[in-house]
Amino acid sequence: MSINHNDNSTPPLSRRRFVQGSLMAAILGGTGLGAAACSTSTAASGGGKGSVSFFSWDTQTVMKPVLDLFTKQTGTGVSFSYAPPVPQYVSTLQTRLQAHTGADVFILTAEDKQLVGGGFVKDLTGQKFLDPMNSANKDFMTVDGKVYGLSISSWAGGIMYNKDLLAKVGADALPDSWDGFLKLCGKLKDKGIAPYYDSAHDGNFMALWGLLGGYFDGHGGFPDADIFAGKATFADTWTEPLVAYCKLYTEKLTPKSVVGLTSDQVVSEFANGRVAMFGAGTWNVPTVQKSAPHLSFQTEAIPGIDKGTSYWTGAASPGYAINAKAKNPEAALKFLQFMASPAAVGAYGKSSGAITTTSTYTPSFAASITNQALGARSGKIYLPVVAWPRHSNELIQEFNTQMQQMVQGSVKPQDIPAALDKKLKQLDAK
Repeated sequence: MSINHNDNSTPPLSRRRFVQGSLMAAILGGTGLGAAACSTSTAASGGGKGSVSFFSWDTQTVMKPVLDLFTKQTGTGVSFSYAPPVPQYVSTLQTRLQAHTGADVFILTAEDKQLVGGGFVKDLTGQKFLDPMNSANKDFMTVDGKVYGLSISSWAGGIMYNKDLLAKVGADALPDSWDGFLKLCGKLKDKGIAPYYDSAHDGNFMALWGLLGGYFDGHGGFPDADIFAGKATFADTWTEPLVAYCKLYTEKLTPKSVVGLTSDQVVSEFANGRVAMFGAGTWNVPTVQKSAPHLSFQTEAIPGIDKGTSYWTGAASPGYAINAKAKNPEAALKFLQFMASPAAVGAYGKSSGAITTTSTYTPSFAASITNQALGARSGKIYLPVVAWPRHSNELIQEFNTQMQQMVQGSVKPQDIPAALDKKLKQLDAK
């Protein structure tokens, strides 16, 4: 097992852009077709071994060290093309595959899973190179019991807290239950300290996603498939944890004014000591460190409704998939075999700043993101929108509208899951 001590010092912008896109593609809107910048890696040496074409949403700067290593090890060149996530990449990929001009290998995203049903993606079930994949990543790449991609990294978000502000109410860490967390918020409020902000304006309800994940994990499993199969409802499964989360607002622990703050403004409030805690991912760490270099902070998992069931918000990263009509299927398979190797995972982790999760490579991380990295590698991560098999954009739009109205006091928390059920029924009837 190889260890790289230089991985993941500062997650670059591409990671942040991915996370924000996954959470808020619907809010940001637009599916405009973007022009993909194209270039080619080092030519294959030795000749006669062909090349593989690869369509990426990681930039060439991120991918070049990995692709150069692939060419060096295999003698196979890579024709590289790129479009930025999320809407431009998704639209470009779909257009190319439908026009039969798609690359041999591409990135399979949550928004593109319908391509599997259209016969555009090769079934990889049973391939040995999938064995090191983390269970959360494998589940993400699975459709109807078959695996269609290789996902080698994940992200995780939790609650970042100001150690000095928590110390003012006698706390040195987060409580081990949601009720305990609410009590901590109450103590901070009584001291005149704003307790907790989520980025409600941008639809990033970080603490809610982790609270849902811990609740589902401890109460019979994740209900997403059953909800979309008509065997369960949002009202049946979401009401208890959602109402618990909304106590932040119904009990006035988080002010209505938070709905007017963008994600960047929430980070600024934290960095300037005006709020004790906020829903944060690894991509927020560099900003906090730069804005407040002397601030002492930590990030932990979201406390669960039941004691000891803390969970992280997060998701497996999109995976490498093979075009079912690849022009060079053997080279495409060789490329995925390489991407699963410790050498490739290490190179990708170093160049991208991603939290790699494969079992055959153990990365190390900067102290400031170690908790999130361990959370991502544990597989205890949840983000509902990536688990929804259809209508994810429309449903997350409806959810965010309802939540913002709840924050402002015009919608009751217990009515929100019923609104999602109604919306899903309307969308399925179209």
